[in-house]
Amino acid sequence: MSIHPPQGRRLLAVMRQEVRLMLAERGLWIVGALFLLLVAYALGNGLLQTAKRDRAQAAVAQADRDTRTAQRALLEAIFAGTAQPTPFENPADPSRMASGYGGQHVLLPTAPLGPVALGQSDLFPSQYQVTNQSRVVFMNPSDIENPWHLLSGHFDLAFVIVYLLPLLIFALSYNLLSAERENGTLRLLLSQPLRLRTLLAGKLTVRAAVLLGPAVLLPVAVLWIARSAGLTGETGGAGSATLWWALLVGAYALFWFALVVAVNAFGASSATNAMVLVIAWVLLVLVAPVLLNLAVTQASPSPSRTELATRQRVVTAEAMKRYQDLLGTEYQHVGQGAILVPRDGKIEIAGRSMANYRIQREVDEAISPELARFDAQQARQQALVSRFGAVSPAAVAYEGMTALAGNGARRHARFEAQTVAHHEAWKGFFFPRIDAHDALMPADFDRMPTFAWHEEPADLVRGQAALAVLQLLVPSLLLFGLAAWRLRRFSVA
Repeated sequence: MSIHPPQGRRLLAVMRQEVRLMLAERGLWIVGALFLLLVAYALGNGLLQTAKRDRAQAAVAQADRDTRTAQRALLEAIFAGTAQPTPFENPADPSRMASGYGGQHVLLPTAPLGPVALGQSDLFPSQYQVTNQSRVVFMNPSDIENPWHLLSGHFDLAFVIVYLLPLLIFALSYNLLSAERENGTLRLLLSQPLRLRTLLAGKLTVRAAVLLGPAVLLPVAVLWIARSAGLTGETGGAGSATLWWALLVGAYALFWFALVVAVNAFGASSATNAMVLVIAWVLLVLVAPVLLNLAVTQASPSPSRTELATRQRVVTAEAMKRYQDLLGTEYQHVGQGAILVPRDGKIEIAGRSMANYRIQREVDEAISPELARFDAQQARQQALVSRFGAVSPAAVAYEGMTALAGNGARRHARFEAQTVAHHEAWKGFFFPRIDAHDALMPADFDRMPTFAWHEEPADLVRGQAALAVLQLLVPSLLLFGLAAWRLRRFSVA
């Protein structure tokens, strides 16, 4: 009585044979080279875009520091009597320092995995200049609904994985069993001490290694090198985020491999398998996210940004009519710098500056209910997307990748909330001084509100990634269960 080798040894034999067969096929080399090029280009583009944003933010931050240093030097010169202010450049005037003349930028730094998923970073600003203006002016630009902005985007690794990886999995795996049966080799293989499940596992393992190697190992290596060279943003928590990103990519690929196995298990022809898989890709990757977006929009419609901007313009126009006399005093103090020099801690504020201050304050108060409603509706929409996004594995994977990369909607909403809080602190510092005509002193520059970004808690990021992985594993297991049930009835003839 002979003893058959264990299934593990047979699995290795299947894998070795599958590697030899695939290496002999030109299709594998074409698919592998194409995927490698796509991954490399997407990574390069992601690194380029994030580097450009980081350089721009560094330049903005340096310009803010230089401007503040120059303003403080001018103020000290004014108090020393060696310089005179103008109505447009007077660091002692709180109304001028609260406006664009003294406004400072708030910046959203790039996360460690920023280059792999640019998300909607081209739509969501990563910087604002905080002034005494209503936040609807500098945080809600009306051109956000410009179709060019909505249709354009960057080619990144998340796009390659979410949209193109399933197609490459299909190209290598649509005929896992059908080709063997159509060639008459499946019956011969199974006449050996080899289980059908072992044969499938060997074929899947080789194909998964071919595709997940470039999708996981190459980005991890490139990001590690980039971080070591200081080419990417913050490095805190990079290791944990990279691990969860690899798990998310693996879970997403597993879903599509499970679908391939389930389709093959029904015993249809290779042509039928390919057609069914492509239809499934269209429904799950293209159609389901669109239907989800439409359903969420219908269930919780948000006010139009254009309507919000229109309302702001109407309120501003009405306020300008009330203060038109003050607005007409723009050149009242031109050439009379001595009048604008602080005396006994008080300062003469130009009429137009005072009018602008009052207009913006009224606009901010009038538009606040609209902004609160807009923010609440956006939060409800995001909650609905998170709740029902599991209908599309592509949506789950993409939301998870952008969240790990720090370019998702939740992190940007956190940035906006911190910007709003900083805006309130900015107004709280300057508005009482403007009302009292109190001049700014050099020491006040050290007390001006400064923005400090507080990153998302690591547990929150890991929790969302774990949920995304779970939402992908559950349907994968169901598909594998369906495949196991069908394989018991699989005909090798």
